[in-house]
Amino acid sequence: MNQMAKTVQVGPITVRYVDTNPSYALLEWVAPAGADSPPVHLHHSTDEGFYVLSGTFGFLVDGRTFDVPAGSHVFVEQEHPHTFWNSGSQTASCLIVLVPPAFADYFSDLANGLAANQAEDAAMEVRKQLSARYDIEVVGPPIRPARVSQ
Repeated sequence: MNQMAKTVQVGPITVRYVDTNPSYALLEWVAPAGADSPPVHLHHSTDEGFYVLSGTFGFLVDGRTFDVPAGSHVFVEQEHPHTFWNSGSQTASCLIVLVPPAFADYFSDLANGLAANQAEDAAMEVRKQLSARYDIEVVGPPIRPARVSQ
């Protein structure tokens, strides 16, 4: 591992940096049931792979919605609008591979920006500013799954 593992909170989501190097970044994404997805977005020069470790994730890719259980993989090539969320009733986790890795620092910067801006409008402004710096084009709102009673 080329970077010491660090963990950041992006709202209710936990992002753990497992490995970053010049070729790729490997992150663990842990989402509680009912957490909103990231806004629908695309990357112009980054491919993303998602491997579901536990629970079930919903994906929206190119306008198509589907659920992915543990042990499954989804690959999203650059230029394809997408988002993902925990679609189950328990906490879910997945590994995310980013190629190239430059986009990985977005989550750390986002966590810092969201901590300083609690209002929804301010949070969207933080996302827009960071999107201009990283390989992210927001093309739609987040998916807001039905809140699950625990």
